[in-house]
Amino acid sequence: MQRAIQLALKAQFRTEPNPIVGAVLVGGSGQVLSEGYHEKAGSPHAEVVALSQHETVPEDAVLFVTLEPCSHYGKTPPCTELILKKKVKKLIIGCQDPNPQVSGRGIDMLRRNGVEVTTGICETACRNINRVFNKHIVTQSPYLTIKAAISLDGKIAMASGESQWITGALSRSRGHELRSQHQAIAVGRQTLVHDNPRLTDRRVGKTGQPIRVVYASRGEIPLDSLFVNDRQTRRILIAGNDIQPEVEQRLIKEGIEVFIGERSRPSVEWGLKQLYQAGVCSLLIEGGAELIASVIREKAADQLCLFLSGKIIGSATAKSWPGELGIEKLADVPHLSIDHIEKLDDDLMLTCFFRRLTIN
Repeated sequence: MQRAIQLALKAQFRTEPNPIVGAVLVGGSGQVLSEGYHEKAGSPHAEVVALSQHETVPEDAVLFVTLEPCSHYGKTPPCTELILKKKVKKLIIGCQDPNPQVSGRGIDMLRRNGVEVTTGICETACRNINRVFNKHIVTQSPYLTIKAAISLDGKIAMASGESQWITGALSRSRGHELRSQHQAIAVGRQTLVHDNPRLTDRRVGKTGQPIRVVYASRGEIPLDSLFVNDRQTRRILIAGNDIQPEVEQRLIKEGIEVFIGERSRPSVEWGLKQLYQAGVCSLLIEGGAELIASVIREKAADQLCLFLSGKIIGSATAKSWPGELGIEKLADVPHLSIDHIEKLDDDLMLTCFFRRLTIN
């Protein structure tokens, strides 16, 4: 199963909206007969790749799969049918598929047809490699990561607004890597106005870019901004119903998709649902403090990637990264589990998960 997990991770961040899956076929004496993984959406599933070179598998062979085989027709036929056709007698599954279209049906079908099925092997690890899929397939909303680069005292900028650069070059490179790991990246209007960010992955050799999203209630953004004038990627603006028709039309003329909510200030959750319907399964929020605070208040976040520099700004008027949460009791504050700490030259990168919010 550990080998199947390694195979699955080869396609990490490349299979959305599908999960990453690995499969290994093992012979009776423990030798690996074949293996495979799901490379991208629309390509053969891991089980298909692992079983493709066998007309029928040996009688004593065991198939290890990180995720329950699908039992429904999508872009490809059900893997359960192939497993039966190849006469697999024993199947070891890491975890059950949370997809309501599968969710135990594949296991039941195989057992009814005489396959010996064992589940729950390396279950936590198999679940955790598909955090994005598990979230969006159950909630119909994107997996949401907050990213912030801050000083030791929690500031994202000087009181004057100066923010380049709080963290070092290696942290910034990892930030660009985070962008490549999400289908879309979002900022609020204030960040767009003050920083005019490119919102692209600028690492050498990188070609594909995330969808760019701006939350701006009235839609009033600078027409000379890079968001408006750089058309290399799809751009979406989330606005409220106070947006003026001429503003909406001007943005549409620039090739920007405009989603308008039913309130003057649409909720983060409403925006996430619209983005999901537009095909976004994972979203990276990069600021500013007001948008981050809204995300945390609405309990919409799943993950936090915090780049912590060795600098101390020491100003009461400088902006703090989470903004104003309006929480008065310690018992009500968001609780995160720190999963990983990495040293990046003089900075630290903390990867955290919001407890009770993330669906593993």
